[in-house]
Amino acid sequence: MPITSRVGRVLEKGAPEGPRKGLAGWKRSINSHEAFTHDSIDSLGYDWERISNPKIEPRFPFKVYLPQTTEDVIRVVKEVKQLGEKLTIRANGHSSNGLVLNEGGAVMLTEKLGDLIEIDEENLTATVQGGAVSATIDDALAQKNLGLPVIGDHNHVTVGGFASVGGISPASHRFGLFVDNVVELELVNWDGELTKCSRQENSELFHKVLGGLGREGVIATLKLRIIRVDKYSTVLKNHQKHYRKVNDFIKASGNRLRQPGDAQYERGVWINLPMKGGRLLTLGQFSAYHPTSQSPYKARRDKMAYNVLHSLGYVAGKLPDKLDRAVKTAGQLGVIFSPKWATGKNVEFFADKVLDATVGEPARMFIILAPLDEYDELFHKGYQMMLDFRERYGCFSLVSVYVKSIRSAFLAGGGTKNQYSEMMFFNGITDKMTPEILEEVAVALDDLTIEHGAFRYMHTRTSKDPQRLRKIDPNSQYQTPAGDQG
Repeated sequence: MPITSRVGRVLEKGAPEGPRKGLAGWKRSINSHEAFTHDSIDSLGYDWERISNPKIEPRFPFKVYLPQTTEDVIRVVKEVKQLGEKLTIRANGHSSNGLVLNEGGAVMLTEKLGDLIEIDEENLTATVQGGAVSATIDDALAQKNLGLPVIGDHNHVTVGGFASVGGISPASHRFGLFVDNVVELELVNWDGELTKCSRQENSELFHKVLGGLGREGVIATLKLRIIRVDKYSTVLKNHQKHYRKVNDFIKASGNRLRQPGDAQYERGVWINLPMKGGRLLTLGQFSAYHPTSQSPYKARRDKMAYNVLHSLGYVAGKLPDKLDRAVKTAGQLGVIFSPKWATGKNVEFFADKVLDATVGEPARMFIILAPLDEYDELFHKGYQMMLDFRERYGCFSLVSVYVKSIRSAFLAGGGTKNQYSEMMFFNGITDKMTPEILEEVAVALDDLTIEHGAFRYMHTRTSKDPQRLRKIDPNSQYQTPAGDQG
């Protein structure tokens, strides 16, 4: 018989996480957002678009539902259908592609759908409600030296939201996307009917839901694969390389993405930052975290280094503007010249806890999921495209590209070609950016994606053209016939 554990609603935000040493303090400092809080009525009028445009006008819903159980979800869906309204599902508003806003309409918050229902240690699965935060679930699993293979990069990413878009982490070269680790789920469709599906049972619906952006209904519960791991104590060694020329970075990072060896986590970044006097700071870094022998010295080095870096993230947003910019620059250098020793948990949350996206100039993400054999050429073209837009319009300041490797059956769409890479363009936005220029950037990036047989990560900004969307959305592989996503 499976060994199970009923956990229940012990995972409220701010609740004690048990006796594990140091965990509560880490939880208190994990949220680096100083400019706004997710736990606010005002936040319901925004999505992640506000990071690129802090002056954007809010788009408030008229009606908000707050279900706590699957039965509540069914009741909400049936009521909205009876009223002839459209229902939008929202967790904490991390999408920036118009997915969680419904101005003047009805929104279902998954805030109270946060239970960790069951841990099955024999079969290594955990059953959770769709609104559970992946970081909080991971903390609860850590009490048993267990963990999620792939989690969101800070403590507001929910499992339902992650399952709806894909889910990437620095361990995706080992474990794939978050959706590759979903074993089964319960869905409340738009008629209010509850259906259980998995890779074996109702498999067609199962694959339509994963990465489906909520089109099929509301994910009520998920059964997730878990692994035996000690993310808080086991120290890894960072095999880190730096590069001054972009061609060197592309070649070296491509090789490391394709051949990770025994790296437990890996990630790279290239930055191009305009400086005073017309100079450019160009620098690349790739980190691969490998197993190493354990020692008190390495543990102390990890703790000391990350305490310093996390303190930068903590003070960001609390200082005068000039000091804030200096702190954020120091944080960026801390990412480029990252510590030699790190626990898995420090790797998973590294950038988010060091760099506050809400502090300093506005920024925006554009993400391509590229076949690894297209990586070098697509990086060249995408990077040059962003520099050309900066030169032509002055709409970008910093142009940076973060990369990770992904081995994903979901992206392969049933085929054998499952080696992909995440290519995240993270650009500073100037006051010269307009909606028209933004759409031009999105169209150009979509067309480049299509040219190379790649996909876009659909919760970041894409074009609005339905024909393009069908070609760049990885979930379209599972739509029969392909649905209109416009």
